[in-house]
Amino acid sequence: MKELFVCEKPSVARDLATAISGGYKEGEGHYIGNDGKLYTFAFGHLVNCVSPESLNEDWGWKGNVNKLPFFVTNIPLTVIDNPGVKKQYRIITTLMKQAELVYIATDAGREGEHIFRKIYSLSGVKKPLKRLWIQDMTKEGIVKAFRNAKDGSQYEGLAIAGKLREESDLLIGMNGTMLVTKLSKSPKVLSLGRVQTPTLAMVVNRDKTIENFSKVVHYSIAAIDKNGVKYELVLDKDTHLTKDAAEAILKSLGNRTAFDLSTKNKNEKPEKLFHLTELQKFMNSKYKWSAEKTLNTTQALYEKKYVTYPRTGSQYIANDSELPALLEKHAAHEWVNKIISNGYKIESDFVDPSKVTDHEAIIITSRVANDLSGDESTLYNVIFTRFLAAFYPYAVKEETTATFADQEYIFKAKESVLIELGWRELYGEVIQEASLKHTVLNDVGEYSLIQKETKPPRRYTEGTLLDDMENAAKFLNEAADKKMMKSVEGIGTVATRAAIIEKLVERGFIEKKKNQIISTPLGRELIEMMPEDFSLYSVKLTAFFETMLSQVEHGELKEKTFYEELEGLVKRTAEEIRGNVKTLSVAANPGKETIALCPKCKKEIHENSKAYSCSGFKDGCKTTIWKNALEKLGKKNVTKTEASKLLAGKTIKVNLKSKQGKAYKADVVFNLEKNWIEFANK
Repeated sequence: MKELFVCEKPSVARDLATAISGGYKEGEGHYIGNDGKLYTFAFGHLVNCVSPESLNEDWGWKGNVNKLPFFVTNIPLTVIDNPGVKKQYRIITTLMKQAELVYIATDAGREGEHIFRKIYSLSGVKKPLKRLWIQDMTKEGIVKAFRNAKDGSQYEGLAIAGKLREESDLLIGMNGTMLVTKLSKSPKVLSLGRVQTPTLAMVVNRDKTIENFSKVVHYSIAAIDKNGVKYELVLDKDTHLTKDAAEAILKSLGNRTAFDLSTKNKNEKPEKLFHLTELQKFMNSKYKWSAEKTLNTTQALYEKKYVTYPRTGSQYIANDSELPALLEKHAAHEWVNKIISNGYKIESDFVDPSKVTDHEAIIITSRVANDLSGDESTLYNVIFTRFLAAFYPYAVKEETTATFADQEYIFKAKESVLIELGWRELYGEVIQEASLKHTVLNDVGEYSLIQKETKPPRRYTEGTLLDDMENAAKFLNEAADKKMMKSVEGIGTVATRAAIIEKLVERGFIEKKKNQIISTPLGRELIEMMPEDFSLYSVKLTAFFETMLSQVEHGELKEKTFYEELEGLVKRTAEEIRGNVKTLSVAANPGKETIALCPKCKKEIHENSKAYSCSGFKDGCKTTIWKNALEKLGKKNVTKTEASKLLAGKTIKVNLKSKQGKAYKADVVFNLEKNWIEFANK
């Protein structure tokens, strides 16, 4: 039987050919396994929805705004207009026609399924399909997925949900964006979207709360014991004493009685395994990494077979039967050796098949990481440590509470010390000495008045914004709405949240300052233009759509019903925009747009007709990216977005051409010292 595997990347195709066929030889746009199986690949998306204006000229930027909003179902597909993409599409289509059985081997998730199904749908090919659901890119993981491959029909719901997600985002985003941009007469595109707009609204609202915050100064009374432990007056929650009221209490004190000590031990189980959002939050909090950097580095570790699939929303594993063999591969490590020697088992609460949907938690694989450095090493060690900590015994903390009375007032002190390391040993913690439990009433010193003040919420960081996107139920009031939001795990998905934040930065709606995320004047005006109940501001809307997509995926909702709801929303959003839109002062007077901050002198980078140049050139800074820097390699222009990423020190993938005219992709970086763009793997 002629079997064809369609993968998402060439590297994955090679890994599958090695694991399943025992090796391969190279063909044009595919690999031929030693056993005759064929392995081909996309480069991510090869096929997209056609542009709306190709269906009707009034549905594009040059069309009549009075003809908006537009709505169309089952948007036609087209191959992306790129010579290399078109060639690879033809190769995949030809191979599918020749195959007797096609394996879907794109990334195991809604987006990966959608990448394959668009190619398959546009090709018109009808062949039996099977689905590989790969969790772990080691040989064992690939072979396991191959043995467990399921009939492609079981993933029809996932495929339809992928299509509807793309269409709904296009219809909501394009209509909203064109309407608000055109009607506000903005010279700059004002982008709206199903997930990005409520996320921006969260940032703007947080910033406004901080700036409009009025602190309340209030007072309390405390006494310190000989070991420096504070006994503070117990007050009801949200009770704030004035200075006069606190002083009046202070004057009445002087008869301490009923000193009481209570001590209890508290077991602390290890922290849950990582899913992607939790890993992104951790790396941002500890290392100030962006969400995008964490995702890209985890993806690199996955492709090198060191960790399991990164785009997961689960912090659990389905079973622990394969863990002993995995640990044996790492037995040379002292922590693993201790686990094996002592017969430690993974925390039982972390093994729960009911809490694993598409993928399990991010953990290490059986492959030992001996050749990592830099960011990859840092991130791997974080995942490695969290995974091994899950096997270690509970840590134990001793918690002591001391109270005494004075008149009708109660004073309380608390102390918590680590008395058994357990899993905390892996984080370098040490046993702590308790002091409070040895205290007697005579050890407590004199009272003093202490001044406090209420504090505003903190500015968002990427970590806290991700947390609020994931836990957006807290922004809703109705119990049913909260339940719906929790069921879809917030707004966006683990795979898209990092990209949403980056989009808001690129579009000038938010900016990053010292790990803080702050809305720009343009972002604020965009949000403040519409009333608070504007459909696209609500986190409820995106949760509603994710719920419907999930129902479609599981066969609980028909496409027709989804389209009806979508059309209603598109029309309602258009009416709201028409009724509230106004000219934005920031957009009307944009001045020079800042592309990025100079990595050398930190001044603004501006665009001109030929380059992206540092505004500090008069002070001698020569940082410049020429727009035609890659022209000799077949790329006519470096775009604004590409320049922004390069100046931020990121590696980007670009489409180039060889001297023979052959299209290829390559990773490039900006060399700050030499002031030019060069290949990343140079």
